[in-house]
Amino acid sequence: MQKTVLGADIGGSHITAAVIDPVTRSIVEETLIRKKVDAHAPVSTILETWTSALVDAQEAWGKPCTDLSVSMPGPFDYENGISWIKGMNKYEALYGFNVKQAFAERIDLPTNRVRFLNDAEAFLRGELMCSDLTKKNRVLGLTLGTGLGAAFFNSGAVKDLNLGSSRFLEGIAEDYISTRGILTCYRSLGGEGIHDIKSLADRIPGDVQAEDAMGQLAYWLADFLLIHLPELKPDAVIIGGNISKAYRLFLPDVTDRLAARQILVPIRVAMMGEQAALLGAASLINS
Repeated sequence: MQKTVLGADIGGSHITAAVIDPVTRSIVEETLIRKKVDAHAPVSTILETWTSALVDAQEAWGKPCTDLSVSMPGPFDYENGISWIKGMNKYEALYGFNVKQAFAERIDLPTNRVRFLNDAEAFLRGELMCSDLTKKNRVLGLTLGTGLGAAFFNSGAVKDLNLGSSRFLEGIAEDYISTRGILTCYRSLGGEGIHDIKSLADRIPGDVQAEDAMGQLAYWLADFLLIHLPELKPDAVIIGGNISKAYRLFLPDVTDRLAARQILVPIRVAMMGEQAALLGAASLINS
């Protein structure tokens, strides 16, 4: 029986689901579903939103899939499908909950046909599948969004680095290099009325507080890279996530700060968007 994969990318504010064509290993566009998620809702509400996206994508395909593969933020027990997310400003209600079992029951699949992959690792796997970056020996992938994800490609293998939880300034890196970090900075400068990065970016130029907050992101990201690039020695860095869509507002400053310290690693912006995580998670099925 030929495998057909239902893929999902779960973020801090959304779920994207789609069927992956088993032959071309590409997304079946008419099955692509995206739904907003209230990450502070009770378990039943979160699961209902997640499940409805999965069901809608599979129904658009017109037949049941043999496998479900999910890109998921951590901390998470990827083997057993249990969420250990706590203190991350999202999905607190799911702490200790068996997501694998819940998905298996709702999508009517055996639990051994439901698999999870760290979201940063899934992102980097997907981007590598669709670019020439595999010609590089070492690639660092960063996802900038609700949290900060980091994964590393080295000699054919991709692994999660969990650098978002690394010590940085007065806390951990994703306290600063994340949507909440940037918006907290914006509000501390006197800005108001903004609840997401796109809205903040749309106020530039013209909103001094928004410009300063984006400048602070560049400063933080450059300092974060200055800590980790000398040790990892990547041939290239690729950034994705919702914040990366505003790259023109912060990436030139990051590059300049790195160059001033004689660090000239090329930094690329992801080409696949959310679809990278879907494809990367689906690649688990054939690995």
